[in-house]
Amino acid sequence: MKQFNLSILILFLLYACGGGGGSSGYGESPSSSASGCVSSSTNFCVKVVSTAGGNKYSIDGTTQKTLTLTAGTEYTFDQTDSTNASHPLALSVTADGTHASGTAYTTGVTTTGTVGSTGKTKFTPASNAPTPLYYFCTNHSGMGGTANISGASGSSGYSATGSIPEKIEVVEAE
Repeated sequence: MKQFNLSILILFLLYACGGGGGSSGYGESPSSSASGCVSSSTNFCVKVVSTAGGNKYSIDGTTQKTLTLTAGTEYTFDQTDSTNASHPLALSVTADGTHASGTAYTTGVTTTGTVGSTGKTKFTPASNAPTPLYYFCTNHSGMGGTANISGASGSSGYSATGSIPEKIEVVEAE
């Protein structure tokens, strides 16, 4: 029984951490760009791609990806890829942000570096964050997408409670 429990624990940890060398379990594998960005559940590799409808943000390889963020978790929008030059990302409660008469949403947002080389935007949604939020390019309209906040007031109300234990003890059945 001890061997079985340990095997299940190892499989859970590999799955939860995206390890094991295969797919992430969601039909995508973690991606890495020339900038050195490695995508994960909290680190988004942002690129700008040219489409028939103009330039768009691509997050982890998906154009205008709809994100689901959890209140209280810090996320990084990594804009170190050179395609981001002159395309700074911001958040707004208005789709397309300032291009649609909205304003930038700045609560929990910290931006560092220069887009296209060292630029990163970190965002930790608060439990009272509005949802959805929209990510947009401050210089060009029509590039962004939607970020839904789970666990935020005004959202669907469904959220996980509790925490992952720091230590797991193996107990033998008698």
